[in-house]
Amino acid sequence: MKDVKYRWNTLCLYDYRGVEEHLSAMAAQGWRLEKAGNTLWKYRRAEPAQVRYAVTYSDSASQFNPGPTEGQESLEELCAAAGWSKVSDWLQAQIFVTEDPAAVPLETDEELRLENIHRSMRKNFLPANVIILILGLFMTYSSFGTLFVRPLRFFESNARLFSGALFLLVALLEIYTLFHYYGWRRNSRRAIEDGGTCAPINTKAYQRLNGGALVLVGVICALYLLAELLGGESGLALFYVVYIPLFVLLVVLVRQTTVLMRRLKAPKWVNMAATLAVDFILAFALIGGLTFCAIRFGWFFGGRGAGETYTYQNMEWDAAPRQDFPLTLADLAGEEYGHIHRWLSRQGSFFLQERNYNEMVLPQNGKRTGSIQYRVWDVKLPRLRELLLDDLLETQRGSEPYSFTSSYVAEDPLSWDVGGSQGPEAVYRRWNGNKAAPIWVLVWPDRVVFLGLESQTIPLGESPAQEQINTIIRCLRPGA
Repeated sequence: MKDVKYRWNTLCLYDYRGVEEHLSAMAAQGWRLEKAGNTLWKYRRAEPAQVRYAVTYSDSASQFNPGPTEGQESLEELCAAAGWSKVSDWLQAQIFVTEDPAAVPLETDEELRLENIHRSMRKNFLPANVIILILGLFMTYSSFGTLFVRPLRFFESNARLFSGALFLLVALLEIYTLFHYYGWRRNSRRAIEDGGTCAPINTKAYQRLNGGALVLVGVICALYLLAELLGGESGLALFYVVYIPLFVLLVVLVRQTTVLMRRLKAPKWVNMAATLAVDFILAFALIGGLTFCAIRFGWFFGGRGAGETYTYQNMEWDAAPRQDFPLTLADLAGEEYGHIHRWLSRQGSFFLQERNYNEMVLPQNGKRTGSIQYRVWDVKLPRLRELLLDDLLETQRGSEPYSFTSSYVAEDPLSWDVGGSQGPEAVYRRWNGNKAAPIWVLVWPDRVVFLGLESQTIPLGESPAQEQINTIIRCLRPGA
């Protein structure tokens, strides 16, 4: 049977009654509080007993102090004389216990208690929540603000979708927390003016809210992971899975640094400086190292690398070209090439998936390389397709001295018809000034394709041959 257990703390820092009742109930079940951490509370098994807990507050208390301040020591001496012994401190909250049912209460002046609580909340609780609120609002605006400027961008990645939802949740919780505190303080002042005590807090409701918020955060994170996996982004999912435990490890190591500095009796400013330095170094080493590995091994780009490469004519080529390209230059030209390099990236969200394919080839004995580039978007919402086409077909004007207007001109989709219902419903070709470019945009109800061909390698004439069109549609149409 375990003699120690840990419990996630969802209590409210200024809910002294809720803390006292919770700890008394735990003691009655045979569990005494041993250490109250920021998030985890440690309990040790003991004989069930009816004991009383009391919570008071000291604004001089800090997790960075080498030991109890003079004010805390005086408070402990006064409490000991009244029959109360110190159990633990929880930020500015000081927790005491007594087994004497006749022990006098630690707080008798409710107005002084309320003022003492407010001074303590201003020391740590309120500034931290205001900072988190500002950060949450800024990140929410960064994510959802694009809906009003460039709506398409918001749907270009699952990360933006889910991080926006997560930061919005954080901002709403912080707004609730601040309103809850100042509402409680206002009600308490009124109650004290009427001769009563500080206003009671619905402890169970507050705990349910905190617990529900934690569950909701877990659901959002799990949905993000699932969306990346279903979208074929195993690299991003892997980064996410590794990032979470590394972040938790970072938090644990930083807090242990603070604890170690306290054990070494380091001054407060030394403890804060050491904790900040360790935080910075570990963040750079762990999170920066993970990000470097993710970029190095292509986690962010849907497995961009093709594995082993070799060098020929001062260029890198794939020793074993990847086989997951739906359309290759060999398919269009009807010939095999001696040297091939393929590069693939993926991004997008559940609503808009994008895959970017690039291939460069060189004939076995040739000197001129050829290339093909095409991007495929699978669109779940008609409105997103409209936004995507507006973005792709936007007219652009080049800068001097190569000033020309680049635009897309609609072509007859029947020229790309291969029979049945496989052909695109709309086709656009790019024109650079008065010259047609070998670049097309093919449009289906739920798919858009940007296709760029190197005409010097593949004889195209004014347009691809019918056989080449058949190959393009067969390889790139929806469901292919």
